Amino acid sequence: MLATAFALAKQLGKIPVQAGICEGFIGNRILKRYRAAAEALVRQGVTIADIDAAMRGYGLAMGPFEAQDMGGLDIAYLQREGARALGQDVPETLGDVLVTAGRKGQKTGGGWYDYVAGDRKPKPSPAVTALLGERIASPATMSAQEIATALVGEMAAEGDAILAEGIAHQASDIDLVEIHGYGFPRWRGGPMHARDRAAGKV
Repeated sequence: MLATAFALAKQLGKIPVQAGICEGFIGNRILKRYRAAAEALVRQGVTIADIDAAMRGYGLAMGPFEAQDMGGLDIAYLQREGARALGQDVPETLGDVLVTAGRKGQKTGGGWYDYVAGDRKPKPSPAVTALLGERIASPATMSAQEIATALVGEMAAEGDAILAEGIAHQASDIDLVEIHGYGFPRWRGGPMHARDRAAGKV
């Protein structure tokens, strides 16, 4: 069965990766931690725009907040609300605050950024500053490299957990998922490889 599935994927021009079963599998688990880590930096006083710029500079097509605005903040919000309804302890996120205020992304004219009708270019939002103000520390400065290193490190740390649980069999499988499914810059080799390379392990 597995061999047949891999053969079919190859015929379709896809890159198959074997994964165990868990919430979010490989890619969405890492995405969830990446977004949470990005929000943590915002809470520490790093600006939304600086975080997005750092990740674009690292090689991603979009930063975490631009990407959420494009896809819609309400998707992850509804998942969190579903978990809360089941009695799970899911702390309030900054994204929750925005969605509750009606800011669901580009489709509503505002999410993490403001948007002008007919223009998808994100613009810093005074409304977001006001909504999140009491939840954010005094302005903090981090270099683009420090931001990227921190966020890629969080992605790789979730990858470590995925390996430890047996959801993925090898680090290279995680890197393949991130490169081919989630837009991680191919030339960096994936978050697991990038983290290890920066640490001098490869």
